[in-house]
Amino acid sequence: MTEFKFNVVVVGGGFSGAVLAAQLLRRIPNLSIAVLDKESAPGRGIAYGTQHSCHLLNVPASGMSAFPDQPDHFLFWARANHDPSVQPGSFLPRLLYGRYVASLLEEAVQHNAGNFQWLQHEVSSFAVEPSRIIVQLKDGSILVTQFVILAVGNFPPPNLNVRGLSDHCKRYVPHPWSHEALQDIPQNGSVLLIGSGLTAVDVALALKSQGFAGHIHMLSRRGLLPQPHRPKGRWPQFWNEQSPRTTCGLLHLVRTQLRSAADSDEDWRSVIDALRPVTQQIWQSLPIEERRRFLRHLRPYWDANRHRMAPEIGDAITGLLRDGKATLHSGRVTNYREFRDRAEISFRARKTHAKQVLRVDRVINCAGPETDCRRMDAPLIKRLLAQRIARPDPLFLGLDLDANGALIDSSGKPSPSIYAIGPARKGLLWETTAVPEIREQASQLAAHLARRFTAASHASEHGLHGELPRTDCNLAAQEEDESNELWR
Repeated sequence: MTEFKFNVVVVGGGFSGAVLAAQLLRRIPNLSIAVLDKESAPGRGIAYGTQHSCHLLNVPASGMSAFPDQPDHFLFWARANHDPSVQPGSFLPRLLYGRYVASLLEEAVQHNAGNFQWLQHEVSSFAVEPSRIIVQLKDGSILVTQFVILAVGNFPPPNLNVRGLSDHCKRYVPHPWSHEALQDIPQNGSVLLIGSGLTAVDVALALKSQGFAGHIHMLSRRGLLPQPHRPKGRWPQFWNEQSPRTTCGLLHLVRTQLRSAADSDEDWRSVIDALRPVTQQIWQSLPIEERRRFLRHLRPYWDANRHRMAPEIGDAITGLLRDGKATLHSGRVTNYREFRDRAEISFRARKTHAKQVLRVDRVINCAGPETDCRRMDAPLIKRLLAQRIARPDPLFLGLDLDANGALIDSSGKPSPSIYAIGPARKGLLWETTAVPEIREQASQLAAHLARRFTAASHASEHGLHGELPRTDCNLAAQEEDESNELWR
């Protein structure tokens, strides 16, 4: 059985994991770090692993830097590596952004004299000991580390709880990014996308880019599409510590600002965007019951207006609807049946409550990622819960974490050595899935760990407990002096 030793093991190599690794390598000299991911290409993940050039970023180039202290980093990189004419407001291909993230990690590795390894493996479990963590891989290998960072990204959407739907249904695809999702669909056939958010929009565009000439149905409970970005001005920050701490009060505050913006001929988007720098503060200021009320009543409207499409994508979707090549439905799915050549889906329309039936060649679940870790199809997360190393946050939006992102165990104690970054922090921060939020987390967590390494090194110099173990990768050549580990 192979054993390796690292200072840090990052589980997940999409944007969150790759940028965090780059930040750690930039801040901590001679760092020994491993990134574990099923894929061979760093930095892609689901979002930036697409091979469809029609999939564009949902944020303009000026807002997509991976480093909070260098806001134009991506803009300058895109001009140097893609097109010199890229403008701050350009919405660039997501596959290009995947190249950008990979380049950041490559550059950071070159400038750090430590040991970096990208390991194409999956984790099966952790064993947390007083002075180290044993990371068990599915192939039987073991990694021994001081810190583990969970950067697992978004999970597939929850399966539909619909009568007649089972694992044996051949025309239903539970995961929109699985390899079989868009395969073997008749060119002039019909497809139903369950959901009408950004995932459904991406799948619709991918279908059309592959030459699909049939009809696309999109069905969600409220029939809301993401709004497109439009040029806008700046609206002054209007939320402060004296603002309401209730969902209704905040809704009234925002509506008042929207009316003022309309009276000033200002686009409504500027009002919503004024909240972005303080969204996490607003979320944390709300009592738990008000957060539940927001999720129950306002979440779909917030998502549609806050998480927008690139203008080009908005125009493409509008064109499909206008030309009768796509139809947007609102309602609740009630029944699913399969015949030899078709799937039949019954749903109850939102406004009329009338029963309607669609017969299509393929049904794809685009309902958005699962956040309730009790229901995720994720063996590692289930194992962490079973081991009581982690617990769900009170709203079941992610994992329960402290302010630094450390996992909180079943007894309420923060872990000294296991952290999470990205969507896992949704319960703590609410907005934690986009680049501007995750880059801040990566920077702050890297700084936090760098301080811990510095403190341990200082303690070692003065003969105190806290010496870091040597960082060469050959565990057999190292003596294990647990009294000098970092967190003792």
